[in-house]
Amino acid sequence: MPNDTIFTLIKNLKDKKSLAIQEVLQKIADIDTNILIYGETGVGKDFWVDYLHQIGKYAKMVSLNCGDVPETLLESEWFGYKRGAFTGAERDYEGKWRQADGGILFLDQVDLLSLNTQAKLLRIIERKKYFPLGSKDEVDINVRFVFSADHDIEQKARVGKFREDLFYRIAAYRIFVPPLRERKKDILSLFMYFAGRKGLRVNLGSAALKLLQDYHWPGNIRELENFVTNLSIIKKEVTDDDIYPILRTSEDFFETVKYREMSLAQLEKEYIQYLLKKYKNKAKVAKILQIARKSLYNKLDTYKKEN
Repeated sequence: MPNDTIFTLIKNLKDKKSLAIQEVLQKIADIDTNILIYGETGVGKDFWVDYLHQIGKYAKMVSLNCGDVPETLLESEWFGYKRGAFTGAERDYEGKWRQADGGILFLDQVDLLSLNTQAKLLRIIERKKYFPLGSKDEVDINVRFVFSADHDIEQKARVGKFREDLFYRIAAYRIFVPPLRERKKDILSLFMYFAGRKGLRVNLGSAALKLLQDYHWPGNIRELENFVTNLSIIKKEVTDDDIYPILRTSEDFFETVKYREMSLAQLEKEYIQYLLKKYKNKAKVAKILQIARKSLYNKLDTYKKEN
């Protein structure tokens, strides 16, 4: 998502939990303290970090996903290296930490670091100095640290899967981003935003809009964005009939159909398709429906001809 759109997106969120996060970030945007933003996968933690950057005093931000870089390469990516420091180091490289000098250094998914690397990170944050690989000269750290992690990082710290001392160091100020299912008033704003980015016209009735809000979105904002992307591949305009078939794969099938008036035949068809998607076993589905397997096959053949 382009950074210049983040401010507009965040300001259009309506849920009181999102408004509370906005208020907190506005208060701490220019305070030089470590911040941990945590929550379930896909809740948009990176959106909030970008928003923090946009409203604050720091001119630049450098991001590094701790889960994307192999552990063996992480130190060279973080701290940089001198030419000849190791095989393949044919020139000096300043590293992400030096690139972020005077700005924000965002370490995404910090909870994925090994305990060994966590110890190194803790020591460097405390000393505010580090050695580039192959150098005898220490470099001072002049960055504002922002970290992100999964929702259970505090529990990991309690049971020893994440260093407790590092947790309290990086979480001088911590912000929890609730899952999308707990921010229902944000869903339509996000849906309209992603549809606009994809050039997708929206023509939905109140029942379909309610279905979007009531669906539990287990993949959070990432699932919602993918949902809109998939629609935009085959559609230029999204209508009620496009929403229902996709969201009917919700774990609670009846939650997705209760808003609609439909024939018994259509209800049967959608329920059969739902069961097939859930169990991926025609014999099991026939047993659940209490019909012969041949009857199920005949129904599926009819549905193919209708399509």
